[in-house]
Amino acid sequence: MAGDRTTTAEFLLGTLLAVPGRVADATVRRPPPYRRVLARTRTPEAEAARAAERALVEGLVERLGAVDGITFVVAQVDDRRVTPGPGLDPGRRLELVCQLAATAYFATALDPPELLRRIDAAAVADWGTGAHADPRLPHPPGSVAAALAYYRDGGRRPDGSPREHPALSSPGAPGAPGALGALGARLTWDEPGRTPVAEPSPTMFNSSFAQYADDPAAAEAVRAARAEHGRILRLDRSGAGGPQRPGYFTVPRGWRRRGH
Repeated sequence: MAGDRTTTAEFLLGTLLAVPGRVADATVRRPPPYRRVLARTRTPEAEAARAAERALVEGLVERLGAVDGITFVVAQVDDRRVTPGPGLDPGRRLELVCQLAATAYFATALDPPELLRRIDAAAVADWGTGAHADPRLPHPPGSVAAALAYYRDGGRRPDGSPREHPALSSPGAPGAPGALGALGARLTWDEPGRTPVAEPSPTMFNSSFAQYADDPAAAEAVRAARAEHGRILRLDRSGAGGPQRPGYFTVPRGWRRRGH
């Protein structure tokens, strides 16, 4: 079965190379000003930024897939071109932001504690780095240490009440080693007693600039991998890093008036 699957790099590269044609189709349905704005996202500078971001996403997915005991299943990519809200652009400086998001699925037969220790040893991402620390908690939220503590304590707090199911997360603060590849990354996994991780499905986006690479056979591949290995992991990566780094490329407001 594994031999029939497309490799991580082949899938990501193949799906993203098809984007420009669909971008052109989208511009036909937009007023002229939007065509000009969208054209700014196809300049050599923008294409170079897109290629660099694509390499970061591939690196993140490949690092997790290379962990002993983890098998890559399938990935889906969303190359977004959106008007940023106040959370990403509090000063309303930007007209358009390009973000490269991805969702990747993996399979494993490992129990969560051993799985977490191997992921930690492989330095896949800076899990828990930059999270809002709660002085009442012994470990940063989203860290491997916090997830391991959940299993060590039987999923219970000292008073016996149940804890929230663990997940690994990486805000991906710019400047941290490997952080850009893990921008907004969150890793969840099948856990007894809770709903299995969501399977791939076609996704609708609010912006007509969004370009979504969907694999119709992705859900079937995930179901088959779960039946074969026992546990599915889902890695989500938003590609947004807050106002400091809202996306891999931005179009500032007023660029037409400045003669750009």
